[in-house]
Amino acid sequence: MTFPSRRGVSALLLALGLLVFGSLHGFAYDSVGLKLGTLEGSGWSARNVVVQVGWLDESHVRLHLSTDSVSLHVLPGQLSDLDLLCERAVLNTRDIHCPDAHLRLRSSEYGRQTMRVSFRYHPEGANWDVTIKGARLPLEKVTAQLAAAGSAIPVLESNGHIAVSASLRGTGPQLLRADMELRLKAQEFTDAGGTVAGEDLDIALVVDARPAASGWQLALDMTGHRGGLYIDPVYLVVPSQPIRATARLDWQGNTRRLVVHAFEYHHPGSVDLRGSGRFSFGPTVKTESMQIEISDAVFPSLYDTYMQPWLTGSALGDLQISGQASGGLTLQDGALQNLSLDLQGLSLDDREGLFGLENLLARIRWSDSGVAEQSEVQWAGGHVYRIGLGPARIAAESGSGYVRLQEAAQLPVLDGALQIDSFNLAYGEDKPLRWEVDGFMTPVSMKLLTQALGWPEFSGKLSGVIPDVRYEAGNLEAGGVLLVRVFGGDVTLRNLRLEQPFGVVPRLWVDARAVNIDLETLTRTFSFGKIEGALDGRIDGLQMESWRPVAFDAEFATPEGDDSRHRISQKAVDNISSIGGAGIGGALSRSFLRFFEDFPYERLGIRCRLENGVCAMGGVEPTVNGYYLVKGRFIPPRLDVIGFADRVDWDSLVSQIAAVTGEQDVVVQ
Repeated sequence: MTFPSRRGVSALLLALGLLVFGSLHGFAYDSVGLKLGTLEGSGWSARNVVVQVGWLDESHVRLHLSTDSVSLHVLPGQLSDLDLLCERAVLNTRDIHCPDAHLRLRSSEYGRQTMRVSFRYHPEGANWDVTIKGARLPLEKVTAQLAAAGSAIPVLESNGHIAVSASLRGTGPQLLRADMELRLKAQEFTDAGGTVAGEDLDIALVVDARPAASGWQLALDMTGHRGGLYIDPVYLVVPSQPIRATARLDWQGNTRRLVVHAFEYHHPGSVDLRGSGRFSFGPTVKTESMQIEISDAVFPSLYDTYMQPWLTGSALGDLQISGQASGGLTLQDGALQNLSLDLQGLSLDDREGLFGLENLLARIRWSDSGVAEQSEVQWAGGHVYRIGLGPARIAAESGSGYVRLQEAAQLPVLDGALQIDSFNLAYGEDKPLRWEVDGFMTPVSMKLLTQALGWPEFSGKLSGVIPDVRYEAGNLEAGGVLLVRVFGGDVTLRNLRLEQPFGVVPRLWVDARAVNIDLETLTRTFSFGKIEGALDGRIDGLQMESWRPVAFDAEFATPEGDDSRHRISQKAVDNISSIGGAGIGGALSRSFLRFFEDFPYERLGIRCRLENGVCAMGGVEPTVNGYYLVKGRFIPPRLDVIGFADRVDWDSLVSQIAAVTGEQDVVVQ
């Protein structure tokens, strides 16, 4: 029989009706061949359709259907060379059912495919269902076909397989429901670039899809039963209990919008989260809205699995951490609207020993609604390097574009404290991050501080004032004078400016003054030799790059009119001689001066103007062919230390100073 091309499905219904009628009248035909030409319906079309039927017995037939091409609007691309063969279909008055058929076709998107299917057709109601099953489909070939079709899935080198089971139900040309199950099992796989990999992996995915007026309604359920999965930079290991993710969403194809009504993610021992959102897909993906709620977040698993890969190289990139967290956030049109974070019993320690906090409790709230939110952070103890921190509490309020202290905060440091009187942080889309802080440091024992830092032991107290320190656009400046009290005197810092403190090459500018430094306290700290007296000094135009000095003009000397006791030991003379290139140190032990333990002096000092890696040297005053580093008194035994080197390589000078303070031998040429 040959039927002309026509619209709709009437020809196909007629043909199948004849088959049923024939089965009821004693098999009038052994076989029937139908050429149906081109068939069309709502959302589909088929060209050159041919159906061949052969009766096997009273209720079974051999069914063979072929067509040159098929277009289904619900599927991307075109299908061609479609060939369906059912060796033993069940035929009765109600329907035609094939439990096991072979389907071959070529897809413009996915290439040539071969699969086993089952189907059921109801002639009276035009209802139908099709079941497709595929076992041990090679993962490598599947990903290669998908990649060739233009999908974003990478080609995987793998010994793994995918099992597929799909059930399609519909009426006439309309698909009413599609259910699909996939099971991926692989001992190992990887892509060519090493950005995706897995081992001993077992993942199951269940998809329930139903057409809607504007697209598709989807329900997804994915379970990771075992194994490890790496998707750069995150490496996920399935624990003893499965990892599960579910979602209910709508895909609106005409507007290219994805509406996620609800999603949940459960990783036992790490994190539970749920949320919803709306996204639009154009040249870029835009987040129209999103809500996320996080519960049962457990450290260290949360940090090791989901946070550390993104923090590598930062100050938080290598932590030992424990505790729990919960919270949530809301985005609208890609912008953060509100944020909440609660931390319970969090303890963290940088593995390099840079910082740490113990039993951190926090309640952090932020909103863009214009209403101020209250936050509080407290901890039981901690450290910065080896400097111990005591228990502290910080209360702040925040809103759109600002964070500020609600009250002064005191942070215990060793036996003193850092008092922060005010802190204000401002930010926004059209302006850089900016913060300001005012405060002071109450006296801290220099002995405890230097012991904590592993430095030579200092005596005295360290305290200071922190006036109007500002940070903006990557630069830090001090609006006033920073005062530090140390070695019995005062050190002030002016014109402090720091560019890119966390950048690759931080740069610092500052002017410094030192007044009435007690030399005995200072020299007792180092293995330099004893010097009694006072010292004033200045460093103008200090410039540092990567924390190394590149330029300055510095001078340190005995203050004018200083009436304190002026004595200097032989060891100190030796070391000053080595630094200044005087060459007198060794001579002391070969002269009568070796009988004196120390010597009186009138003044001492040194000057260095650094430029282009070279120091232009000087002392307290010039003398013949040199300059006084130590000018002795007229009262015997008189001792002068004279420097002769006008220009000294800076790196060599630093090495000499380090050597003499470390009691190492130094050769001065």
